[in-house]
Amino acid sequence: MESATTAGGSISGLPPEPGSFVGRRRELAEARRQMYFGRLVTLTGPGGVGKSRLALRLARKVRRAFPDGVRRVDLAALQDPELVPQTVAAVFGLRPKAGDPTADLLEGLKDARLLLILDDCDHVLQATARFVRNVLAVPSEVRLLVTSREPLGVAGERVLPVAPLSVPQGGSRPASVHGDVFADAIRLFVDRAAAVQPGFALDEHNRDTVVRICRRLDGMPLAIELAAAQLADCSPREVLRRLDDRFSLLTSGDDSSRNDALAESIGWSFGLCTADEQLLWARLAVFIGGFDSAAAQEVCAFGRLSAHRVAELLDVLVTKSIVLREEHEGRAYYRMFDNIREYGLSQLRMAGEEDSLRGRHRDCFHRLAERYSAEQFGPQQLEWIQHMIRIHPNIRQVLAADLREPEWAEMAVWTSVLLWPYWFSGNALREGYGWLRRSLELLTERTGPRAVGLSTAAFVGLHLGELDVARSSLATADEIADELGRTALRTRMGMVHGMVAMAEGRMREAADLLEQAAAAEKVDGDAFGYVNAMILLSSVAFVSGDPRGATAAVECLRLCESSGATWTKCYALWVVALHRWLAGDHREAALLVQQAVRLNRSARDLNGLAVYLDVLSWCTTAADQPHRNAHLIGAADALRRISGGRMGESTYFDDYNAAALAWGRQVLGEREFQAAYQRGAEWSREELFAYVLEEGIGRPEPARPEPGRSAPGGLSPHELRAAVLFGEGVTGADLAARLGMERRSAEQLLEGVLARLGFRDREQIEDWLRGRQQ
Repeated sequence: MESATTAGGSISGLPPEPGSFVGRRRELAEARRQMYFGRLVTLTGPGGVGKSRLALRLARKVRRAFPDGVRRVDLAALQDPELVPQTVAAVFGLRPKAGDPTADLLEGLKDARLLLILDDCDHVLQATARFVRNVLAVPSEVRLLVTSREPLGVAGERVLPVAPLSVPQGGSRPASVHGDVFADAIRLFVDRAAAVQPGFALDEHNRDTVVRICRRLDGMPLAIELAAAQLADCSPREVLRRLDDRFSLLTSGDDSSRNDALAESIGWSFGLCTADEQLLWARLAVFIGGFDSAAAQEVCAFGRLSAHRVAELLDVLVTKSIVLREEHEGRAYYRMFDNIREYGLSQLRMAGEEDSLRGRHRDCFHRLAERYSAEQFGPQQLEWIQHMIRIHPNIRQVLAADLREPEWAEMAVWTSVLLWPYWFSGNALREGYGWLRRSLELLTERTGPRAVGLSTAAFVGLHLGELDVARSSLATADEIADELGRTALRTRMGMVHGMVAMAEGRMREAADLLEQAAAAEKVDGDAFGYVNAMILLSSVAFVSGDPRGATAAVECLRLCESSGATWTKCYALWVVALHRWLAGDHREAALLVQQAVRLNRSARDLNGLAVYLDVLSWCTTAADQPHRNAHLIGAADALRRISGGRMGESTYFDDYNAAALAWGRQVLGEREFQAAYQRGAEWSREELFAYVLEEGIGRPEPARPEPGRSAPGGLSPHELRAAVLFGEGVTGADLAARLGMERRSAEQLLEGVLARLGFRDREQIEDWLRGRQQ
């Protein structure tokens, strides 16, 4: 995922504008002025008045004022107020650590100069206000633009009411649609009408009718767009006649009538739909956020609506502006405006179908989780990741529904378990962990699903740094497996036991447990589980200096390539690179890691990217590239600060990272190293990829000797690591354990390091590592 900062003035999370933007010059100018004087601007107004469109247009107008870009967080589909901080964090690709996710987010954004848009927060207003207060309490260059029907009530908030579009008043008749400054509503109608009726233009024959339509709709943009969409089937006069019939008892001019006008225009649009179109509109309302045609057919195709008919009618509803269609990665997704969706739900309730449709929706996404788990380790792995991100609000809705009914707790646990790869790759690790823990609180029976859920929670918790909780969860899972006599289940938990052993420095035991786990996964035919266990096993072998790890790494890469699993292949390339580096083939290691980075460009796994940069920084010591060393270390540290933590297994490579860091500091001196480090830390995502992949931005300096500065001493990887550990005061049995060697072997290795460097004691090693400026 992208880092907290992006290329100067770039935009992330902003959907393409569905049509040309009309009017709002005064509001745009005033909003820009308000943003200049304060950090928080809230656009308020009734639903359908165009707050979100105005915010998006404003973002595009001011983006050059924000070097670190513009980010939009769509809160419309969020149902749980407690997830506001996590939802914001996900837009930045962050994985908050345990504790306060807002604090983690603010730490990642403290130096950013960006605009953060919180869009459509009415239903989570108080939670949004709390989050905004926390953001404003920290001095920073982050500015916030909020859209809501009412102000947040936060100190320092600058409120800008958004009024309906202007229409010609009294008997005025616009000379032309583009020349009349009072005709924004008219211009919008003509623009949208031309989209459904090519060649439509304002003329002497339709001018008065169009003006009356826009007056009748009180200038409300969403209502005008719905009315214009009807020109696909009827004339402007017919549209006006139907409006007059519908609105005969309404008055206009105050805010309540504007809300009534919108509600009536939505109801009028509903009335103009055919019976089948009305039925699909109502049924689609059970979706929240994005959905695709396949899900629409699965949920809505029953009774008189066949799957083919649903697909057909979906396109019709898009034409009528009832449903929005968006393209992502070449795939079509659909969504509804909240007002239109709520109207559909009201119709569903009146028809007595809401419960059955929600049940079908729940079943659909439970089955989707099953399909994702079965298919994600394959050639569509990246496509699955992107798809799950798009439909994520529906997953949330289903899990929340499961947790409201205790009898569904087991299904909630199982669904959360099936989705664990997505919680990682979709940057929703903390949220997924929360769903799993909450569902386990409800599933109290000591059953197999509870044991699997607990072991998965331990696995995820280890990556979040919750070692004690992971130990407790795993112990309970073991007890249940023993009580049930589930030997196979107990054996497969070996992977998590192996990770605990790794975290505690018991590398030999970790290797044995991971080897057993890999064998169990292979027997069960679980290729994904087998590859994950083998990647961990190869990591342990690297830390222990066991050459057998290279064979395991190559096996992982072979399986990923034969399966077409691109995201997992990144990690396989990484472990192969580790062992190539250990063997002294630093150039090959760097090339392998660059390949992983290139693939990660599509997967956008932030924590994975950080560990890949680590290995590249190690390679710089052999290539004598101290500036590249500092750039890469700075970039990796920035990614970790933004991501909210480390990938669990990466913590076992701290000694190697420390060795690369010490070398860079020693060669460049503290001042020059820090300057290069800071440059790497400040790169945008695209600048970082271009640098790492040597695509023309900041190509690394060529290898060259630097007179008067110490080289790394020609030490092997293990020797350099031993030097760093000894310089930090690690000796005796602790040194042997950290090196994965017998004590006498570790002592002999250290003696060889001292002799090669010409040093006698730890103080000289400390001086060498301290990196005094030359």
